[in-house]
Amino acid sequence: MIQRGVIDRARRRVGERLMRAGATVGPDAFLMGVVGTGVITSLALVAVFRRPAAVIGGPVAAVVAWRVAVAILDGAYRRRVSDAMPGMALMLGSAMAAGLSLRQALVRAARDTPEPLGGHLRAVTIELELGTRVDDALGRLHERLPDPDLGLLVTAILVQRRTGGDLARALRDMSSRLEERRRLAREVRGATAQARATAWMVAALPLLGAALAESASPGLIARTLGHGAGLAILIVSIGLQAAGVVLIRRIAAVEV
Repeated sequence: MIQRGVIDRARRRVGERLMRAGATVGPDAFLMGVVGTGVITSLALVAVFRRPAAVIGGPVAAVVAWRVAVAILDGAYRRRVSDAMPGMALMLGSAMAAGLSLRQALVRAARDTPEPLGGHLRAVTIELELGTRVDDALGRLHERLPDPDLGLLVTAILVQRRTGGDLARALRDMSSRLEERRRLAREVRGATAQARATAWMVAALPLLGAALAESASPGLIARTLGHGAGLAILIVSIGLQAAGVVLIRRIAAVEV
């Protein structure tokens, strides 16, 4: 029973992460992919290193590879949402300035906003049609899509509804500021592209070097890792490589 509960929680967390990343596969297919990748990688490592202990590296490599893949998808999904935020705020502000209510403005914005943000807005309009309060529907939208700009927009709407004020003007002003942040973020990504490429090169060069050495002298890796000193060197080098990649990405990371 306890094991079943752990599995269910793991599936739920994986499903939530895949949904936030905009992936089209479900948690079961994702976990099967991880297991299959681990088995194939383990067989390949045993064939290369010719040691049964190398099978341990398969699951580790599979988990790391799939986590990186989900992180890349998640980042791309979040950027698409952030890129659509200024236009959505402008549509909401313009619709309310034209005399529409907030509910009507949300319906229009849901129709004209590109995916994936448009799909989330359509879910909000469906909740409103079923009788959900605007505050609750917007709060659940932010829970499903924890984007900082969306959180700022939802907070501004809720505060204006409770305290009064020109919500249409506030939304249009927020749209211009969000657009300025998007422009600055694009410039920052362009300026740090070389540093990010360097991080990937730092991670890839040792693997390419090992592949070239093995092709030039078959069995070299197996002979090198066939004793304790070789394994210790491998573990230390992997740790240093990982630390180098993390440090380079931290240096390149600039908050906008």
